[in-house]
Amino acid sequence: MKYNIWNKWDPLKVCMLGNNYAPEFFNGVSDKAADPLKRICEETLEDLQGYKEILEQFGVEVIQPDINPNDRFLDNPGNYSRGPLQPRDAQLVIGNELVFTWIDAPEIEQRLLEYSNQNIVKSVKTDENTYNLMRGEDWPEYEDYLTNNYSECPSEIENVFTPAPNITVVGKDVYVDVVHGFNKKAWDEKFSKTFRTTDLYIGGHNDACFHTIKPGAILSLNDVQIYAETFPDWEVCYLPDQSWSKVEEFLKLKDQNQGKWWVPGEEDNAEFTHFVETWLQDWVGYVEETVFDVNVLMLDQNHCCVSNPNNEQVNTFFKKHHIEPVHVPWRHRYFWDGGLHCITLDLYRDGVQKDYFDS
Repeated sequence: MKYNIWNKWDPLKVCMLGNNYAPEFFNGVSDKAADPLKRICEETLEDLQGYKEILEQFGVEVIQPDINPNDRFLDNPGNYSRGPLQPRDAQLVIGNELVFTWIDAPEIEQRLLEYSNQNIVKSVKTDENTYNLMRGEDWPEYEDYLTNNYSECPSEIENVFTPAPNITVVGKDVYVDVVHGFNKKAWDEKFSKTFRTTDLYIGGHNDACFHTIKPGAILSLNDVQIYAETFPDWEVCYLPDQSWSKVEEFLKLKDQNQGKWWVPGEEDNAEFTHFVETWLQDWVGYVEETVFDVNVLMLDQNHCCVSNPNNEQVNTFFKKHHIEPVHVPWRHRYFWDGGLHCITLDLYRDGVQKDYFDS
């Protein structure tokens, strides 16, 4: 059995780690733009290698998507998608099945299918533009399609669930953010015999908003759900905007890039900012809405990979729950808009399905 994920804390045994372009990708681009981009690529690859070594020290088999070392931005400007850095964005393992909710990077899909092409579930993430391109004469308007919870779902896209990061598996229960649409009918046909489903109304990726780190313990932003109802008797460590108190220089960029990304030391490099906003908008996310101290990876119930080892509130919470933080440097999370959880995809954890709320 190649896939086995029932929660976020059973001992991790197999994990995909993202990959990125080498600095040479930007050869030929003007120095003012290329120098910081090359530094970002070099340091990103260094940090990925460090992360891989830490995972392997804990006995985790690490697989990574391949990337063509001969690719150069100037060969096809504006048409290179973001590298295969964040495998959590478009796929996840639910129980013993790998679920694709859209195709973000073909290199990720190819590597996963090389790992195992068994127990695969493919659905199609359909945004408004894609929907309208596919739309037939008898299809409802896109807003009606969402409002009616996909009840009139055209057969061509009947397997749409919801983006992978909006789904959190906790034993017998699955928590799904439904704000951007959720095909309840297709989901229930596939998973209702195995899981109970709880709707959430967060409006963003679950792992940027809350993280179940072990039975009875959660890291969370404020007000993302009523935990007394969704996780009764679990203790919650709230982290309201803590990361942003450490990045005041980010405010210099807000008027130029609408708060989407940040590279320390390049706040006044207008040519670099213009290049990223012109050519690389789909490479960066929307970092202003992300608190990376929530975006962690559990190696087992007692070890947690963190990018910020100095959050005393988190460390106190960890100590209470017998969790040791494992520091993984991830210097450019504010550029890529992805934390340690986003750039991994756990494929196999030792463990079985349990009911954590059996009354």
